[in-house]
Amino acid sequence: MGLSSRYTIRREASPALIQLLTQTTLGTNGARYKHLDTPTRILEADNPLFISLERDGKVQGNLTLCDRGKQWYVRYFAFANQKQASKNVNRVPKSNSRLKMEMASFFDEIFDGKLGDAPDAFYAYIDPANDRSKWMSEQFGFRTETQLISQSFSRTKPRSVAHVREIESEEQIKECLAKVSSSHAYFTEHHAKKGPFYGYFNQSGEITGFVKVTKANWVIERLPGMLGGIFTKLIGITPGIRRIVKPKAHSFLVPESLWIKDNDPGVLSALLEGILAAEKVNMMLWFVDRREPLWRETRQYVDWGLFHKMTPQPIVDVVVLRKNPLKMDELRSKPIFVAGWDMV
Repeated sequence: MGLSSRYTIRREASPALIQLLTQTTLGTNGARYKHLDTPTRILEADNPLFISLERDGKVQGNLTLCDRGKQWYVRYFAFANQKQASKNVNRVPKSNSRLKMEMASFFDEIFDGKLGDAPDAFYAYIDPANDRSKWMSEQFGFRTETQLISQSFSRTKPRSVAHVREIESEEQIKECLAKVSSSHAYFTEHHAKKGPFYGYFNQSGEITGFVKVTKANWVIERLPGMLGGIFTKLIGITPGIRRIVKPKAHSFLVPESLWIKDNDPGVLSALLEGILAAEKVNMMLWFVDRREPLWRETRQYVDWGLFHKMTPQPIVDVVVLRKNPLKMDELRSKPIFVAGWDMV
């Protein structure tokens, strides 16, 4: 491979790697948080390849790739605390650094099919405020092609909705996922086919709204925005919002494969609130392509809740590396499919 012997390549995550990822705080210049589900979440990775820099039995850094056929997803990119450089250092490293040359060679060999079927592209989600991740993606040749909005939906006391119920029929799930797949780029069935799934059933019993949800648990060290640090400290004494956000153990849902007939904002709002009530949580965080018609056509007509009113909507860059930078694909014409697993 293009990597030297100081790197270890595995198909399964080692205990040392899980320890590193569990201890990693994500975000740098805005929101900062830790994933609490990593020990189990990492076992759900689809066709993973773990590339680690190790020393004395400890993982100093890791890059995790998920083989998704024509597109490979870059899932984890983490370094131990002693390897975390400041943002200023990250912007001025030597352009011919050993790391850059080795990783560029490694990507080239994957493009050449030396680890199986050759992909067309790699893609990742990057916090544009994270200078280290942004710099590294640019050095390896990744370029921003679209952006995601982190759209929250919250209720202090979510109400049950009679029209909303869990879907267990494989045929109904398959029909709804087919609609999502046909209208999105980079659709990945591995995660999409795992429930739970919910639907909005109209008076005739027809499904006019569909979504899969993933439950996530974070420790929130800092909320986004200029006043995020102060706001995080005040949550415990602020009526309403303290029911929605619990920084030390924050549970929420991530919707994906969201489809609403005719992009009806009333159905969308009722579906999301009904799911909050059913799952007994107070908040969702929808990572959605800014080009997504459903979001664009409903955003002005949905009451997104208290958290949306009090915090900004963080932007996430979708960055792509192609062997042939001039060759475009379906991502140019369709919004990207975002699996909940990818974000939590």
